[in-house]
Amino acid sequence: LASPSGMLGMAKAAAMSRTEEYGRGGRLIFRVLAVASLVAAFAQVTLGGIVRVTGSGLGCPDWPLCHGQIIPPFEFATILEYSHRLSASLLGVLVLATMAVVLMSYRSNRWGKNSILTALGLVFVAAILGGATVLTELAWWLRLLHLGIAEGAVAALVVAVIVSWRVGAANAMPADTVAGDAVSDTEYARSVNRLLIAALIGVFLLILSGSYIVGAGYGSSCSTWPLCRGSLFPEGRAYIEHMGHRYFAAIVGLLILAVAYKAWQMRFRMPSVGWSGMLLAASFAAQILVGALTVWLGFTPEIKAIHLSMATLVWIALVFVAALVYVPQRFTGNEQAHGDDEIVIADGLSDGLIERA
Repeated sequence: LASPSGMLGMAKAAAMSRTEEYGRGGRLIFRVLAVASLVAAFAQVTLGGIVRVTGSGLGCPDWPLCHGQIIPPFEFATILEYSHRLSASLLGVLVLATMAVVLMSYRSNRWGKNSILTALGLVFVAAILGGATVLTELAWWLRLLHLGIAEGAVAALVVAVIVSWRVGAANAMPADTVAGDAVSDTEYARSVNRLLIAALIGVFLLILSGSYIVGAGYGSSCSTWPLCRGSLFPEGRAYIEHMGHRYFAAIVGLLILAVAYKAWQMRFRMPSVGWSGMLLAASFAAQILVGALTVWLGFTPEIKAIHLSMATLVWIALVFVAALVYVPQRFTGNEQAHGDDEIVIADGLSDGLIERA
């Protein structure tokens, strides 16, 4: 017979095995739900863009019902708007489920908890604003605010996805990031911080400026590209504001190229950051091409919808790069419901650990 101490050791080993198995299952559920929430958020914004460019915003003239019914009439504009609302409901359910997993298994993880709670709050506010937008018959400023809140929710979910992949990482994984005070004393880290912040603000404002141009009725005012009416500086408010959007896009493009270059410099120490930077640059280049095609193809609803969708993809790519840089590469300590995470952030930049091209 085993001694009492031996039996106690076996019990401890079995408990640790069960905890490890539970942890793996919890991480998988967290990852699946976080990714599903992000995909649903992207689909929600894309559907919103399709509703807008097809003029289907009042396909359901009331809220929360549609034509006073739970199941609306089968008309094109009505189905589009109703699908937009259904996707919002699905997104809310997915974010709630993700939050439940985080609060049950990772409530001590500040990055995971804060990102998903932020996403949930923004999704709720976006739903209220969506209803207000319909009830005010599509006031342009409400549509602008609605889009901004939705893009904020997308950003929070990108962070949640990164966290879901980094919880439970092996302790041997290098924990390098340029975030926080650990590297704030280095000029290189400061330059990365400045570029990321400027690019994030720039892309966010660029998306909103595009929404404003469309809402003001100036979206198709310039029927040529890259010039407008054969001029770099056309006369008339509609043409000036449309070209202003293009010039702002050029400035933001330079910021994105700078971020991509800095990210590529980190590729030896943080390969995911380097390759994500290249994907960011490629997505913005594709967006420029789609923007030109929007003009050349005569502003068809299909190409305008793709243009709006690509803008959100660029936003996701940029936030993805920023999250890879700022979110710690590992969280140590007890990562289950009753633990307090010890967040490890190594000062790889200040120690010269990140090789540059």
